[in-house]
Amino acid sequence: MLVKICKYIAIAVTAVTAVVAVFSYIAISEIDLSKIEHRSRVIYDSEGGIVAYTLSDDTDSYRFYTREDEVSPLYISMLIANEDRRFREHCGVDFPALARAFFSNISSNRITSGGSTLAMQVAKITANNKRTYLNKLKEIVQAIYLTGKYGRKQILEWYMTVAPFGSNIEGVKAASLKWFGHLPDRLTPSEAAFLTALPRAPEHIRPDRNYNATKYYKNEVLRLSYEKGVIGMDVWKSSLEDQLPTGLKQIPMNSLTLGNYLFPRVADREIHTWLDPHIQQFLQSLAGTFHENHRDGAVLSAVVLDSLTHRVTGILGSSDLKTTQLCLPFSLRSPGSTLKPFAYALAFQERKIHPNTLLHDNSKLFGLWNPANFTGKFRGKITAEKALTSSLNLPALEVISMVGPLKFINTLNTGAKRVYVKNDSYDYSVILGSPVVSLYNLARFYAMLNEDGILNHYSLYQGDLPEQSVRLLSSDSARVTWEILKSTGRPYNGVGMPGVSYKTGTSSKFTDALAAGSFNNNTVAVAIRFPDNHPGPYRYDGYKDASPVLFDLFANIQSQQFIKEPLESELFIRRPPDALKEVIEQEKTIDRRRLRIMFPVSGDTVMPDFNNRVFIKSIGGEGKIFLTVDDRQYETDYFVPEREGMYEVSVMDEQGRSDSVSFRVVFGQSEP
Repeated sequence: MLVKICKYIAIAVTAVTAVVAVFSYIAISEIDLSKIEHRSRVIYDSEGGIVAYTLSDDTDSYRFYTREDEVSPLYISMLIANEDRRFREHCGVDFPALARAFFSNISSNRITSGGSTLAMQVAKITANNKRTYLNKLKEIVQAIYLTGKYGRKQILEWYMTVAPFGSNIEGVKAASLKWFGHLPDRLTPSEAAFLTALPRAPEHIRPDRNYNATKYYKNEVLRLSYEKGVIGMDVWKSSLEDQLPTGLKQIPMNSLTLGNYLFPRVADREIHTWLDPHIQQFLQSLAGTFHENHRDGAVLSAVVLDSLTHRVTGILGSSDLKTTQLCLPFSLRSPGSTLKPFAYALAFQERKIHPNTLLHDNSKLFGLWNPANFTGKFRGKITAEKALTSSLNLPALEVISMVGPLKFINTLNTGAKRVYVKNDSYDYSVILGSPVVSLYNLARFYAMLNEDGILNHYSLYQGDLPEQSVRLLSSDSARVTWEILKSTGRPYNGVGMPGVSYKTGTSSKFTDALAAGSFNNNTVAVAIRFPDNHPGPYRYDGYKDASPVLFDLFANIQSQQFIKEPLESELFIRRPPDALKEVIEQEKTIDRRRLRIMFPVSGDTVMPDFNNRVFIKSIGGEGKIFLTVDDRQYETDYFVPEREGMYEVSVMDEQGRSDSVSFRVVFGQSEP
């Protein structure tokens, strides 16, 4: 008999064990940590402040990952005292507390107390379980499993990341920002008590909906915290009447867009950068002012570099996130005239010219191609340094003809590609803005002048390994170019800042207005751009519009003296060597290979053919002929017009010969 009883007991134990095992397996398999994985993406500044964020991928919630060291210790003590007193001791489930809650619920014939630990609450939230006894059993298994596998610290951080705090707010960090307007590292006792109580009934306890209920639950947390020795009586009594927030606050979204450059890896959810919060705050104010004053589709962007630490300390991605979500400092755009200083520096390095060499600013220097200055005026003979500070086009073309377009671009691309030339067509136009370069790399080039020819990597992310620096220019050629740019004309707000070395640029169709330069350890580049490349009615200019923003930044961000070693070079002597007094202007001869457009003729009105194509007939030239229509380049002898109206069309051969015409395109019957 005893044997049979033992046998039945063994069978029963085995059956129970199997049931428990199966139930545990099912419960564990239902654990869903996707809320953690799909949390908000956040970019932090150098002091831990939030400068940009997204809502969560799954439910569009404010769900910021919250670490234990990012939260006030007072809150954590209140949370444990009120929600999970033996959190540091149990295995994930507080069985005595659970038993008390069970008998309390039985005696009252309803669920009045849950007895849930923080681990059980994490399991409930992540699995989205309804409040039933079966699910409570699952939560017990899940809590033990999660605590054993991940540890108490991880459980605490997960709770502080996913706990509900009303509306679409999840987690302590988001709740502190939305309810109080600051991070949770400096919570007052009342604020900590409020955040401890709110997840119990996040929609009922909300102070903007039920202020009295919020006050009651907050004060209950304070009372229990006093009884458990978390706070003293003086703190308890003085906090009872503290005012609570009556509405949600906006979390400031800095105009730093969350582009792929800032999140280079798909798994990245938190990015800790070297961005200076004070610089970011001023950039944000600039963005707001620009947006209020310019509603024409133009967007302001900027980047700030520190040559002492080789860090990116400021980024303005877009002054209007509704216009563009691109982080514009890392997009490729026309540099306008801002590459001119580097061609001069290369010519100085090769001793092709001296700062006081006479160059020629006249309209006949390049034969059939008649480029003009931005003002349309010419100044005749002029020194190299004055030609550079005046940003004259004809002398710059004279300089690029000496150093060669290919060598010029290859110098800027030493070690890595930074400047991109369309179709690898290295003609003289590279000095006037035909390539594309990011504002970030443009700022690095100007920092390179400030650092005597050495191009450094500027780290944006904390923990980045520094990349190897490269020398682009000799020390004396970089230094003399940097000194020359200190004489560039000042905007209205820059007269009292003679130490700023800078240059401006404007793209040919006024879609980009830029200014870049250095002052002490800071290098700044700013750009006003039409992201869609279609300018508005106002023509933005680098000097008139971008340079005042540049000087505003230099005047309002903290800088440190950037000490440079004394240099000796003939480039610093005012009198140039006899051989470099003046560049010899070559006499022009008849070019028998001149390139000419025969059809259409300027002023014509033409209609596309049955394939909607307009053919351009040209004669002359050497090698491949490139067709350009309104700044868009083609390798065919025709283009397909997208609209009726006037078109600017030019052709250029591999030797730089060119011709251009302007004519009207109509789609229907041409007018008589």
